Amino acid sequence: DRDIWAQAAEAGWLAILAPESVGGLELGLTELCLVSEELGKGLVPEPVAAVAAVARALGASDMAEALISGEKIILPALMETTRSIGDEAPAVTASPDGDRISLDGVKTGIPCPEDADGFLVSAAGAESPVLALVNREHTEIQSEPTLDGATVGTITLNGVPGSAIAGASEAPAAIASLLDTLHLANAAELLGVMETAQDITVEYLKTREQFGKPIGSFQALQHRAVDNLAAIEMCRSLIYQAARALDGGGGSPGLASAALSKAAASALDVCKSAVQMHGGIGFTDEHDIGLYLKRAIVLAARYGNAGLHRKRYAQCAELYD
Repeated sequence: DRDIWAQAAEAGWLAILAPESVGGLELGLTELCLVSEELGKGLVPEPVAAVAAVARALGASDMAEALISGEKIILPALMETTRSIGDEAPAVTASPDGDRISLDGVKTGIPCPEDADGFLVSAAGAESPVLALVNREHTEIQSEPTLDGATVGTITLNGVPGSAIAGASEAPAAIASLLDTLHLANAAELLGVMETAQDITVEYLKTREQFGKPIGSFQALQHRAVDNLAAIEMCRSLIYQAARALDGGGGSPGLASAALSKAAASALDVCKSAVQMHGGIGFTDEHDIGLYLKRAIVLAARYGNAGLHRKRYAQCAELYD
């Protein structure tokens, strides 16, 4: 929704991470996570955090200014898979093409790709990884609806021209930073989703009566609600600890994956529990609680599931064999 997008830009959400030289706020991951958490509470589908992360990656450029003003939407395209829909999906490679580079391959898992003006693509260069900006007009976009009513898709690059935004020595660090930002912001959004699911459920337990008393007076449901609250608070602590460490230049890159792994697993558990505690009405379209479970399912798989991020964290911590 471009009207909502304009309001997001006016509020400064897209400028959170961008440098001050282009009109950005030059804040950190903690502030981005605070905004993402609120977006999760409201089930906002617009990819605010993703574009904010791209704006920082573009640095002091005209395109970064266009992003934070809401004029343009550039989405990160960093994910690849060994399987596409029935076919092999080749990894994206980059080769020199005059002053620019030529990109070939397929990127997947891009939210709302049909709404983007361009993509920030990672690719394997001849000697090192490359991070390049490509125009959507040069890509082939395929998208499918997701459970929460949004879309997710792939882009196919066949000799697509791109502009490198980081040198050979800078690209690996830029890609790693971009991934950490996306993972941590996604974890914060999941936190907001499960928080609201919990709040809705607690209010329902106070008002729904069975056997002449509120069902919240039953000890089994009280214990379930407390377990959910404990899971939420553990996620909150881990997410903001990771954000603080990464903002300070400390901690391992695996911290963002640790936070996302915990948030993904906990959000699914909390939201499933919330639906169950609502009883029959929780399984109908009449009640909003199901919307939070649907959103949790989509976000929990957006950048890889909890198991994948546990593995990445173990690798970064040099514990995985």
